[in-house]
Amino acid sequence: MNKYLLTLIVSLTLLNSVEAETLELELNQAIKLALDNNVNMQNAQEDLLKAKAQRKEAFSSALPVVSAFGQVSHSFAIGAQPLAFPVPFGVIDAAGNPVGLTDGAGDPVPFIGADGIPVPGQNLQMTGIQMIPLELAFGSDNTMVYGLSLTQPLFEGRVIAAIRGANVYGDLATSAADVTRLSVIENTKKAYYGVLLADKMVAVMQNSLEVMRQNLENVTALYAQGKTAEFDVIRADVQVANQTTMVSNARKMKELAYAGLKRSCGLQIDQDVVIHGELQTEIVNDLDLVDLERRMISNQPMLNQLEANVKLMKENILMVKAEFMPSIALTGSYQEMKSYSDDGFDGANFNESTSLAVGINMPIFNGFGSTARVQKAKADHRKSEYQQHDMKENLLLELKSIFLSIKESSRKIDAGLKGVEQAHKGVDMAQRLFQQGMASQLQVLDAQSASDQAELGLYQAYFEYNSARASLARALGEE
Repeated sequence: MNKYLLTLIVSLTLLNSVEAETLELELNQAIKLALDNNVNMQNAQEDLLKAKAQRKEAFSSALPVVSAFGQVSHSFAIGAQPLAFPVPFGVIDAAGNPVGLTDGAGDPVPFIGADGIPVPGQNLQMTGIQMIPLELAFGSDNTMVYGLSLTQPLFEGRVIAAIRGANVYGDLATSAADVTRLSVIENTKKAYYGVLLADKMVAVMQNSLEVMRQNLENVTALYAQGKTAEFDVIRADVQVANQTTMVSNARKMKELAYAGLKRSCGLQIDQDVVIHGELQTEIVNDLDLVDLERRMISNQPMLNQLEANVKLMKENILMVKAEFMPSIALTGSYQEMKSYSDDGFDGANFNESTSLAVGINMPIFNGFGSTARVQKAKADHRKSEYQQHDMKENLLLELKSIFLSIKESSRKIDAGLKGVEQAHKGVDMAQRLFQQGMASQLQVLDAQSASDQAELGLYQAYFEYNSARASLARALGEE
């Protein structure tokens, strides 16, 4: 007990230590945490254990059942049974002795002894037979019965179907766990990319805010020198206020993004996390939809899950049909019984018996219940086939949508890269013209705002591309 208590204390100490420290995560580390701690994955693992136990349970139905039995009983009172006892007689006198019944010496023979039981004589000379009523007690005060029994199924249609069904159910649970695993990985990737996007948005907006604050200072100084109108100061002040609000909103979105990632990874909401990674990634433009469809049909665990479900419904039909089949079983038993009339058991009146039998149970008529259950099972099987076909079509449609999203986000990235480059040139040009007195401060701010929007659009395109690639991996049954 002390050992387990010490282990628990150490575990809690380590857990608190981890939670107190800042956790630095890369994408692969986040995925590992999610697979280890995500509630959906834990439920999937429990379903796998359940399927394994169900398989064992099904196989156990085909194994022999051995039971031991025993009973000890004590009779506080043994009832007497009335019986008619035949005795020879002549003429019975008042004392209960037959008159004229003598032994070989000619002496009278008493009929009833001192214990009340007739006393037979030797060489009796009978003149007739008389039935004398008596009450005698049968049984023992103490009885012990014990032994073993065995039942071995020789043929059981439902057992065979249950074993086959349990194996299919195991495949179903495995495919379901694979589906859950891929979904957890996809969601963790998207949450991770969402954090990276939020970081970029806060950084861009914060930089824009600093530019606007600097502009406010410049405009205020120019107004003090009488070189600009008060309206320019008011406008610059409003821009700072609006951008401050946007930065605040971006930081809230960042907090939500981090909370979503922590949730996906199974971390505490107050756990400090630092993300290491880049939103920018290499773009792959050689994807072929036909090849993707082939890979999906071959590897998608959702299709494997649906296929296993169809097989399970088919096995269910066989299980119901097994109700029409006979059941054959071998049974055997060994029994010993001991009894004794006094207190305790000393093996008196020992009896033993051994039996071995083969029995058959053949259903003949159950009110058409089995027939109705077969019809229901067939309907469930057809429904599973419809669902399989429909899901396959939906997955193909989803795959095409993901494919188009990747293509579209790739075009956005190409355009965004060019747009950011041009926007940066525009900012540089506006600042040079402003320094030369050929552009206003407003034009500089407009150029900076356009540059910020271009960067945000580019980061959003990268996020969409990475999210689409995460969805593609899940659709293809790949991690």
